[in-house]
Amino acid sequence: MKYKPENIIKIFLQDWTNRSKAIKKVLKSKKILKEYYRAALQNEFQEWKKTIKGKLALILIYDQIPRIIFDENDPKTYNTDKFAREITTKMLESSEYKKLSPLEIMFAFLPYHHSENLKHQKIANMIFKELCKKDSKTFKWIYDSSNAYRKIIAKFGRFPHRNKILGRISTKEEIKFLKTSAT
Repeated sequence: MKYKPENIIKIFLQDWTNRSKAIKKVLKSKKILKEYYRAALQNEFQEWKKTIKGKLALILIYDQIPRIIFDENDPKTYNTDKFAREITTKMLESSEYKKLSPLEIMFAFLPYHHSENLKHQKIANMIFKELCKKDSKTFKWIYDSSNAYRKIIAKFGRFPHRNKILGRISTKEEIKFLKTSAT
């Protein structure tokens, strides 16, 4: 298979105003996504870090693909999050992300949205708020989700729903939260 950043980006860049339909389309590519993920873990895409589209594709591979190919209760879902965050951080520091389309920007900042770091949460929230201002039909869902995630991290310093998966002990307050929350 000839690996290209555009192939990964194309799978994710679609109409996200109907999220369930978009997710179903992405899931149809699960086999291909697994191949890209495996290749990325073998460092086959290091040259992709030289281009903005390559960086975006790597973010998708490290952040989104594990959430698709692994069971939600599998700790491997989070194994490559740090690689995605590193790329997002570099794009933020260089302002390179501003060259991306609004939908690409959303995906570029999902690693911060998934982060258990409050600073990352605040940055993602700010980015998603700006996207929502420009196109609420497309981005309201991610902005709303970002607000909820930011509040969870501000309160607990982590996502309590990951505790069992990652072998962490939940506090009484987290247990109470998990019983009353759908997040």
